[in-house]
Amino acid sequence: MVDWYKQEVLFHLQNAFNEQHRWFYLGFSKRGGLADADICFFENQNGFFNAVTDTYTSPDGGWVRRDYQQDCEVFKMDEFTLAFKRKFDTCDPLDLRLHEGTMYVVWARGESELALEDHQFALPNVTAPHEAGVKMLQLLRADKILIPENDLDQFEITLKEAPIPAEETTYWCHVQRLDSVVQRRHHIVQFEPLIKTPGIVHHMEVFHCEAGEHEEIPLYNGDCKELPARAKVCSKVMVLWAMGASTFTYPPEAGLPIGGPGFNPYVRLEVHFNNPDKQAGLVDNSGFRIKMSKRLRQYDAAVMELGLEYTDKMAIPPGQTAFPLSGYCVADCTRAALPSTGIIIFGSQLHTHLRGVRVLTRHFRGEQELREVNRDDYYSNHFQEMRTLHYKPRVLPGDALVTTCYYNSLQDKSTALGGFSISDEMCVNYIHYYPATKLEVCKSSVSEETLENYFIYMKRKEHQHGIHLNGARSANYRSIEWSQPRVDQLYTMYIQEPLSMQCNRSDGARFEGRNWEGVAPTPVQIRIPIHRKLCPNYNPLWLKPLEKGDCDLLGECIY
Repeated sequence: MVDWYKQEVLFHLQNAFNEQHRWFYLGFSKRGGLADADICFFENQNGFFNAVTDTYTSPDGGWVRRDYQQDCEVFKMDEFTLAFKRKFDTCDPLDLRLHEGTMYVVWARGESELALEDHQFALPNVTAPHEAGVKMLQLLRADKILIPENDLDQFEITLKEAPIPAEETTYWCHVQRLDSVVQRRHHIVQFEPLIKTPGIVHHMEVFHCEAGEHEEIPLYNGDCKELPARAKVCSKVMVLWAMGASTFTYPPEAGLPIGGPGFNPYVRLEVHFNNPDKQAGLVDNSGFRIKMSKRLRQYDAAVMELGLEYTDKMAIPPGQTAFPLSGYCVADCTRAALPSTGIIIFGSQLHTHLRGVRVLTRHFRGEQELREVNRDDYYSNHFQEMRTLHYKPRVLPGDALVTTCYYNSLQDKSTALGGFSISDEMCVNYIHYYPATKLEVCKSSVSEETLENYFIYMKRKEHQHGIHLNGARSANYRSIEWSQPRVDQLYTMYIQEPLSMQCNRSDGARFEGRNWEGVAPTPVQIRIPIHRKLCPNYNPLWLKPLEKGDCDLLGECIY
């Protein structure tokens, strides 16, 4: 239970141990390992787990050390139940700060003797799966939303026996008609994923076909590459899901509009199949269960895409701890598209493919940086939740939003590129907001002219002779022999040179009124991401904080 006022979390453990167990621990880890972890040990004495010790582990995860400051506060304990609390930020450098991103909770229990009274002892080795584990979760999550309406209708949008190709990456499209559910106007108040092939289904989206009420869209069930031209209008995002996400509920004041006069009854379900082993003979029926209310809420909600355009104009050199790429929603776009009172963002889903390790969206108003929209310093592509935001920012016309994704390419032998395949990369923040506007996509990439000049420079000044000036971008990027100065040059080019902006309506057309090619990027200050405003004497010089991680470009630390 999260107490936002007191800035602390209350943990209640039930049936976590029995009379045979001599100890139990629960703690927090940076990415699920036991190195540099922050652990509360509970020891059984005389039938009760009434001895608690705040500890931390060594950088190799082999040793447990008693913390000089004890912050695991127990307030209830009996034979099978334990309750304790921890502050969000204890101002102890040997504790991990509780945050609103992905957290890894580690636990274990055992029957061996511990030497908790010693300053240091070996971390117990627990291998039985029912005696230890790790759980990814958002610990500091917004309060659960209750649906006030009782008489909800529901329907499903699912694939129908779709054969999964024996290919690594497939985008499967299913166009269907919604009849009875769209005869009158409703508000969608909740959607639930129905995943029938776990591990293969990577992410899904439902798009509404933005066409006239009586315009017919051809039904289709096949590879999105062969989608009929008339179905290209099915591009307005309605609901979405990615690995790790669960049911999403709208706040009581807003719902996603569906049906009624002027509403085209066709939708397109798009499912990304990730089949790296190229298994044959698989069939999928995944999709969504959608709940909606006849009673309309105060605001129409909508979904907007922030981040990077899906294009091979963006590249990630190999061998990088965390190479940053930023996608811009510039001030001119929000000025052209948002109402004078702005929009309220209430939900966010961050999305990358396999290399993403950290994602954040920053909010700028003129030269002032406001509070971040969403941020996950320990992002995992296996846990891409749609998160209801505790802090709901208001974005006004003329504000800018900058989404930055950090990629770990240490295992790569060649340059990774932006694109749709699971082996390519994406950088997206799907924001849920109200009131609805016509702005569907606010994303960017480096401009064509900038990229042409970059390849000319690399060929003529850096002597990268594998570059062909009229050749494919992907081949040119992959021909570069990367050194640290060349990595720095690429990064500098991305953050300083003009952009190609996708300031798009749901039909794919850009907003009128200006040329969206050659737009200047929003200036963003690089800064160390740990904030300790309430802890002026936070770090004694002799302690290395557990949160200190690997530093990459420009000294920005990556956890």
